[in-house]
Amino acid sequence: MCPRFLHLSRPLFAFLGFLFWGVAGIMVFSGTFLILTYQNHGYFFQDCYILVPGWLAVIVALFLILTGVLGICIPIKESRFQQGSFLFFIIVLLCLEASGAVMSYLFINRIENELTTVGKVFGQYNGSDSDIGSRAVDTLQKQLKCCGVAAYTDWQTTSWYVHSGNTNVPVSCCKSMDNTCFGDVIQPDLLYQEGCLTKLKNRLKMFVMFLFWSSITAIALAVLAAIGDGAIMGQHPFQDYRILDSATFT
Repeated sequence: MCPRFLHLSRPLFAFLGFLFWGVAGIMVFSGTFLILTYQNHGYFFQDCYILVPGWLAVIVALFLILTGVLGICIPIKESRFQQGSFLFFIIVLLCLEASGAVMSYLFINRIENELTTVGKVFGQYNGSDSDIGSRAVDTLQKQLKCCGVAAYTDWQTTSWYVHSGNTNVPVSCCKSMDNTCFGDVIQPDLLYQEGCLTKLKNRLKMFVMFLFWSSITAIALAVLAAIGDGAIMGQHPFQDYRILDSATFT
């Protein structure tokens, strides 16, 4: 290996370490978002599959942070233990990142099926604070700033709207919670126009795509780091085995 590469190895590994930290930040943010989304709106999901890529992203991020620390602190010639540990973390990362990329890709294709219960939950709305489904609908509309499944006009076809005998949608559809909005459909400018299903679906897809491309990026960085670390370790073989190259065995 050329001496110039050895001279540049430490700053290059440090740069890779900082990149690992950057990817870890994206994965923690995206994974935490998926976990919180399920905690806040789990009533609308078929099962808890969304938690798998979320928690896996958090675990991978921890390994990325540790690997980044080793990449920044690793001595090029002094510590074979740290170089070996760095390579070990890289191998573990490759396995975890490959799993994360696959899980994220699979979840993107499952989002449609995961949210098939949204329409049913909205249809069973009764406006009561004691009903868990109604509270879930109100929370979703407030947090995502949306109204209805596809649009605010969807409420006009629900049994709650028909039996209420008025022209109001839930107050959680109001853009402002002051006394000027009562959910009346004759004042659509005061209501959220976009449906909740589209907003929830788009948010999930966005953050799952963040996870997918973060995993792909981390895999590429891990491969580069493994190649560099392996080349350096090969350039400086373990002292215990150098006796095999001595004249005693020639």
